Amino acid sequence: MPQAKRIKPKPKSAKKKRQKPRNIPWGLLLVVLITGIVLGKLIHGAQQGDSGFGTGLKALFEKGQHEQDEDTQAIQDLVAKSSEKEFDFYEVLPDIEKVMPDDLPGASGSRPRDDIDYYVQAASFRKNADAEKLRARLALKGFKSMTQSRTSEQRGTYYRVVLGPFPDKRKAKTTKNKLKRLGVNPIVTSIKKTK
Repeated sequence: MPQAKRIKPKPKSAKKKRQKPRNIPWGLLLVVLITGIVLGKLIHGAQQGDSGFGTGLKALFEKGQHEQDEDTQAIQDLVAKSSEKEFDFYEVLPDIEKVMPDDLPGASGSRPRDDIDYYVQAASFRKNADAEKLRARLALKGFKSMTQSRTSEQRGTYYRVVLGPFPDKRKAKTTKNKLKRLGVNPIVTSIKKTK
């Protein structure tokens, strides 16, 4: 009978084999070096402002700063214009507004009344700045609105964001539904015209 072969355990060595360091390809080192030199020259030329290498980079940054200054000025002009009152019917026609119900009939056979204007009140705020923010948001979505201030003895001053006037209930209701899709909870009001 054949004898089993003995397997000798490998002796544990205290030292691990040293791994060779990986060589970085010379081509990669050359690309990194050239890129560093070019970036350094660009930055140096942009800082010095001479007619050499990097002036285009400086001009690019200055152009971006100039456009940002123009944007800031345009926003300031927009805020200044939007704070002007376009039409304040609360002072002209005090306390004759009615809140319209949400369940307006879909189609009516009657023609629109000539003695009533309809408005959509998007929101009412204590601070004028909040009302102007909503106006700006609505303007970006294509809605033309106005801010109206209303002061009452019990509640103080409120700033309302109002859209309109609309010639009939249906157009006011359509605008109300569009605003609801934007996350605004508006109401429709009617104002009787004075003759």
